[in-house]
Amino acid sequence: MTDRLKKAFDNIRAEGALKTSAKDFLHKEILRRSTKQNHILPRRVFVAFSSLAIILFSGGMLSYLYFTPDAYIDMDVNPSFEITLNHFDRVIDTYAYNPDGRQILEDADVKYKNYEEAVSLLLDTIAQKGYTQENGLISITLQSNSGKKETAMLSYIESVAESHHGTAQIECFAIGGHLRDTAHHLNLSPAKYLAIQHLIEVDPAASWDCCREHTIGELKALTQEHGGSHHHATDADESANPGTGEKAGQGNRHHRGRHHP
Repeated sequence: MTDRLKKAFDNIRAEGALKTSAKDFLHKEILRRSTKQNHILPRRVFVAFSSLAIILFSGGMLSYLYFTPDAYIDMDVNPSFEITLNHFDRVIDTYAYNPDGRQILEDADVKYKNYEEAVSLLLDTIAQKGYTQENGLISITLQSNSGKKETAMLSYIESVAESHHGTAQIECFAIGGHLRDTAHHLNLSPAKYLAIQHLIEVDPAASWDCCREHTIGELKALTQEHGGSHHHATDADESANPGTGEKAGQGNRHHRGRHHP
């Protein structure tokens, strides 16, 4: 009898010890896994935030590059306007110097198009509106921040202008940024700014305000009437800003004029 009771109590103590051991094991396992999770979670959060930062930075840089001006093309026939290109040669902005230019830009709708398509559309629209006449003058200037692109862009613009207006005189040349800024200050295209300036040199009675409504062809004809010689785009290096005596700008690195009979 005594042996059976002792054996029974021994079993009870054994079960209690087993339960305690199991409890201790579970507690330790919970702590271990909790500690492991605590290490993993910050790593996952760091990786997630790093990936998000890279995506946002890349998107921000792409947006910056897309909407940063890299070149400007100005056209002047009688409609006078400018298109702004980004690093990818796409039109990101437009500007009209006069109401006719504003109408051309609205009709052509060149925003976000490649400059090649934009130039072609604009010249098509100018022709459709009847602004170009036989032996008329189309003046196009390019101000680019990339010298590597400049020559190729000028060649393309000139060839497209000639193909659209075979009987017109095509004047296509590059200008410096300071010249463009000076012309913009007077709300004139760079080509018209130079034409007015050359007229004022031979006719002191001429003024910026009275000349701005004339076409570039008319301005050059008036210059010749007053004994002035035909100025080429490269003369811009020696041109002075109105009323300051300072040079007009960085000058024109290329002149690609074509005059058709």
